[in-house]
Amino acid sequence: MPLPLPRFAPKEVLVKFKDGVSSERIAAILKDNQTDVIAELQRGRLYHIRILEDRSVELAIAQLTSYREIEYAEPNYRYETQK
Repeated sequence: MPLPLPRFAPKEVLVKFKDGVSSERIAAILKDNQTDVIAELQRGRLYHIRILEDRSVELAIAQLTSYREIEYAEPNYRYETQK
């Protein structure tokens, strides 16, 4: 029997910034947290990012949500359809 997939993609987080945060500030926050942008969604407010250093998704989320400019950060959850 195959092992179940993790509930979320390793080293990936979705981060939503609050309205009015400049693109320069967003870039600085993401750089300071050693992340790489996979995709920019919702006109620059939602980012799909990869954690570049060796730390858990949970720790990265805790660090990111400490910024007042961030509305939320969450794991990149995996969803499966019913067969």
